[in-house]
This record gives sequence, structure tokens and C-alpha cells, in this order.
Amino acid sequence: MTAVSPKEEFQTQGYVIARGLFNAEEVTSLLGHYMDMRDRGGDGYAEGGVDVNHPDPLKRYPRLLQPHRGDQTSLDFMTEPRINVWLTELLGREPYAVQTMVYFKPPGAKGQALHQDQRYLCVEPGTCIAAWLALDDTDEENGCLTVVPGTQDLPMLCPIPLQSDQSFTTETVPVPDGFSEAKVPMKAGDVVFFNGSLIHGSYPNQSPTRFRRIVVGHYIVGEAEAVSQYYHPVYRMDGTKAELRSTDYGGPCGVFVERDGERVLEMSGSVEEALKAH
Repeated sequence: MTAVSPKEEFQTQGYVIARGLFNAEEVTSLLGHYMDMRDRGGDGYAEGGVDVNHPDPLKRYPRLLQPHRGDQTSLDFMTEPRINVWLTELLGREPYAVQTMVYFKPPGAKGQALHQDQRYLCVEPGTCIAAWLALDDTDEENGCLTVVPGTQDLPMLCPIPLQSDQSFTTETVPVPDGFSEAKVPMKAGDVVFFNGSLIHGSYPNQSPTRFRRIVVGHYIVGEAEAVSQYYHPVYRMDGTKAELRSTDYGGPCGVFVERDGERVLEMSGSVEEALKAH
């Protein structure tokens, strides 16, 4: 039986894992760096600020947004040569780098409902790709990544409003017929690469003691000419800045409808209109 290459796995499943891409010393260093940043109040990158006395774990440990814009460690992670090698192999061309985020996900924290990253980045042409580094061992108990394999070839789907004690976000993307969720357990140091159209999310951290900390870089294909304004400045993988156009947030999205006895995907309206319709 012929082994499937990482690129083939990425193309058929929408994601692939690079096992042990970062070593234990590097993981420990990144963990210390970001926990110290949080303890200082987030250095201006903590979403909503750090409230150490708040009953919500995600208010005590909010995610860090775009730390690479002033933090050298985060910029070095985003442009890490090993990540670039993988991205270039998977995409066929060196990408642009546009985002960093850190999720702490402490014990008892909510997850994030299913979504597609392209819904936010609005890359034209093409899509985005994530490089998601586990800083802790992740499994179902502490809320590992959940993906819907095979959905990477779908266009942006229309989200629907969500009220759930399972998610800190308030909208979700329904899983289309014929697809199903899969958990992605990882060891600290593993990096999962996944396509920007792949439906993914996570469930709450049910562990009484374990965090599920990760740092993620988001990238866009090298052919891209535009990306949503929030993701500017755009970086080349050598750390220099590139000039791309800005796209409008939102845009057309798809819904599955019945046509002549068949369920087909129909593009209509926009993300904002879809949410208002519900």
C-alpha cells in the first residue's frame, strides 16, 4: 500500500499534522513567554483586557490578538522557516503571513463554534491557511481542535446565529449532509495545518486542571491580491511587508437548498443578510 504524502492528505482531508515540529524546549519557552504576557495584562493584545477576578475563565485568560505587530517572539513564530517549508510544500508557493493569535483555554473555558476562517479573512483570489501549534497536549477532555474533513473545497457557507453554553462565539456554520466532525488530538509541539475553508472549531475544556494553550499563525496563498483590512499589514515570510488590496468584510455565502429533488449549494446574499434572516 502506497503511503499518502502530507500534501495529498491536506488536499483530500483539508488538514495535516506535522508531528513534533517544535521541540520541548521551544514549547516551554513559548508557554512562558505568553503566560508572562498574560500576567502583565496582555501587553495591549488581550481581547477585552485581563480581568483576573472574573468568573469566566476566558476573561481571566482572554485570547491574544495580533501580538506579532509589536512582539518579536510572535513575529518570529509567524515567519518560522519550518512553518514556511510546510506551507510552501502544501500550497505550491510561498504564502503571505497576516495574523497571530494565542488561545489559553483554561479549565472550564468554553469552546468556539464551527466556522470557516475564510469568512473573516476574505482572501481574493484563493483562501487562507492556518498553522496551529499545540503548546499543551490536546485531547477531547481539554477541548482539542474539531474539524469536518473534506469541507475544504466548499465555498464560504452562510452562518446562523447560535446561543450555546458550549461556545464563546454567537454564530456557527451547520455541518452539510454527508460530512461529519472529527477530533484532532495532538501532542505539545505538533502543528496542524488546515485550509481556510475547512469547517472547524472546538468544544469546552472539561478538564479540572489542564489548559489547552495554542499559538496560531494565519497565512494567505501567494497568489492572493487582497485580504480583509484587519489583516494588514501583510508580511512576506522573510519578515518584510507586502502591499495588497483590502477586501470588504463579509461577502456572498452559500446555503443548501432543495432543487429538483436534490440538495444543492446556492450562493446568495451576504453573511450579514444571512444572520439577519434568522
